[in-house]
Amino acid sequence: MKKLLGAVASVAIVAATQVAADGITIGLSVDQLFESRVAVNNGIHAEAQDRGYDVIEVVADGDAQQQNAQIQSLIAQGVDAILVCAVDQNTIERALIAAKRAGIPVVAYDRDLPDSTVVQSFVGPDSLVDGRLAGEYTAAALAAYEGQINIVELIGALNDQNGIDRSLGFREGIASLENVNIIEVPTDWASDRALSGTQNAFQATPDIAAVFAATDTHIPAVETVLTDLGRLVPVGEEGHVVITGVNGSRDGYDAVMSGTADAFVVMGTEATGRTGVDLVARILAGETVERTNYVGGHLYTAADAEANAAKIWGAPK
Repeated sequence: MKKLLGAVASVAIVAATQVAADGITIGLSVDQLFESRVAVNNGIHAEAQDRGYDVIEVVADGDAQQQNAQIQSLIAQGVDAILVCAVDQNTIERALIAAKRAGIPVVAYDRDLPDSTVVQSFVGPDSLVDGRLAGEYTAAALAAYEGQINIVELIGALNDQNGIDRSLGFREGIASLENVNIIEVPTDWASDRALSGTQNAFQATPDIAAVFAATDTHIPAVETVLTDLGRLVPVGEEGHVVITGVNGSRDGYDAVMSGTADAFVVMGTEATGRTGVDLVARILAGETVERTNYVGGHLYTAADAEANAAKIWGAPK
């Protein structure tokens, strides 16, 4: 995924030096900032503001040890609850245990920590369903395809449940197709790896019918490869390579609207952020909440993406 830098990142971060004497303060521990993460965080800040809560946000920049130290700092500042998107569960579990000992509830968002003994609840995308939606679209688009169906799958990080579930869901979605050959391209969410891996896949197997990108921010890499090969054919025309992805970024939106990509599944980023704060509020009020809470995505094509731009976090506003 693309790292978000500069002014946009600074707008997303709410600076705070001390916990408010009155009211509720949430410690927001973020793995790193990129577009979709910022969109979720903006939902957190919006819901917190609506409720009159304060937020102290810390960003680990992908450093698990730094996130561990930042969580310890939030505990020392006396936050009432912690919302966390973890870099690595094993590293921060020590800090989360410290939060539990201090009586501070922990809610995970966007990336679950299923093995944690501390996390009371999780909210995030239903990545299994999101991947399945893309797979079902691909299966329908290739239903009349004859011969072996070669599909490139740009896989996200294999240590990230979202990446794992998107892959599983996609494969469930294409299960109706016969004679499928999946060409796996691990990317670890990195665009350069998506580019080189796609190049290698097309060189080794020229007759590729479709590409699934675990994040639609990798679709430009696919466009580059197809352009270089003279195979960037618009949707609906003979020779078109079916392209789908999951996320909801501007890259995905532009590719669908230009006719390069067929469809993309848009995550409910704002709803995820707002639900995270709602879970915190309910836990602090002594309510029992569900351990796992999913926010499903929605698949859009060129036929309905522009009309629903307000619901697509990466679309131009």
